[in-house]
Amino acid sequence: MLRSLKATLMLWVALLMLLIVPTRAVFDLRGQVARNDAAYDVSLSDWALALGNLVHVEAGEVRFELNAQTEESLRTTSTDDSIYYVVLGPDGRVLAGDAPLAERPITLKRGERLMGDTRIGGVPVRMAVHAVECAAALCQVRVAETLGKRERARDETLVLTGTVALAAGALFAAAIGLVVSRTMHPLTAVNEQLAQRSLDDLRPLRRGRMPSEVQPLIDAVDQLLRRVATDADRQRHFIADAAHQLRTPLTALRTETELALLEPHPPAVHATMERLHRSAQRVARLADQLLTLARAEASSREPGAFEPVNLKTVAHDAARDWVPRALERGADLGFQLEPAQVLGRRHLLGELLANLIHNALEYATSDPDLPARITVRTGNGGLGEVVLEVEDNGPGIAPGERDRVLERFYRPPGAIGSGSGLGLAIVRDIAQTHGARLSLLEGEDGRGLRVRVSFPAA
Repeated sequence: MLRSLKATLMLWVALLMLLIVPTRAVFDLRGQVARNDAAYDVSLSDWALALGNLVHVEAGEVRFELNAQTEESLRTTSTDDSIYYVVLGPDGRVLAGDAPLAERPITLKRGERLMGDTRIGGVPVRMAVHAVECAAALCQVRVAETLGKRERARDETLVLTGTVALAAGALFAAAIGLVVSRTMHPLTAVNEQLAQRSLDDLRPLRRGRMPSEVQPLIDAVDQLLRRVATDADRQRHFIADAAHQLRTPLTALRTETELALLEPHPPAVHATMERLHRSAQRVARLADQLLTLARAEASSREPGAFEPVNLKTVAHDAARDWVPRALERGADLGFQLEPAQVLGRRHLLGELLANLIHNALEYATSDPDLPARITVRTGNGGLGEVVLEVEDNGPGIAPGERDRVLERFYRPPGAIGSGSGLGLAIVRDIAQTHGARLSLLEGEDGRGLRVRVSFPAA
């Protein structure tokens, strides 16, 4: 069973053409052959009538007078065929002409004409027979012609009719193909709209000039998109509300655990308090990331609210927050910044860079002989793009894992650090919101990870 509606329509049209075109060609051929034969019969009958005018009765005797010039004209009227004639008296006696043509007995009434087929010497001929007045009796004039030009005319008609039928069939097939393609264009347009959309684009489909038969399908798709959008909004608002509500108690918990570590306490509980403090920091970070993720998804629905942002300024702002944290961990956080103007949302771009720096600090090398080194770069990427890069000298990510680490909550086996697997997923979503391309590359000398985000230049 064919799965393509277009292919199904074309198949049925082809089957109908295979039925209609040969049938029409056969009827056209028969009609044209009949017209050709009728024209030749008229010519043959005219000769019989002309010869009949040469029959007359003198003194009760039937005479037929045909001079040599007229007989030669009759015999040579066709260069391709042989012409025969015979004139019979009332008693059937041959008065003139070719006696073999008189062998077949034919009876005619007064004024009657007859066309028929016969043979002369085994050769098929077409014969015209006229009854001629001979006083009170009837004479006959018979004129016959071989079938050469009739058969040649049939062959030419067959070739012409076949050529016209094939040309008409090809033209008809092309026209039907064009009509089917244009008729299927609305469905193709809907398919292209759906294929080009991201998973977050749940806007109603563009209608344009859609046939009435397609409208129910479009309505059903739009209704489905609205339900999905409503459920997605409800889920996103829940995550955002939950993350927002958790931020305050988690911040308080993190602060309290940090103060408790500074206060005098029994050495036996110090390790437990440190683990509690790290867990509080991790949960607080997770709440912040969930809130950022919800904001990024909400922003993807409003692509028109972008404004000019310089990535160099975003990196400057990040430096104030992250350089002290890097120094606390003994990491070297450096910046190589050039102007890089994009269209976007500044707070989301700040979150993107913050997640990249946080990931780099989390997974930086712990080798005391190789201090952690992180470099943030902005600048021109060529081909109408600007880039934001964060490079570290940590363990990097294996090529086979680079696609999977962009999934939410996925962490490679044996990964160090206290991350939750959301950092790169947030970077990916924010990059997609800004029409940017995210690439995970190897760092300098094949060590570490270099994350590049390529934005369209403003």
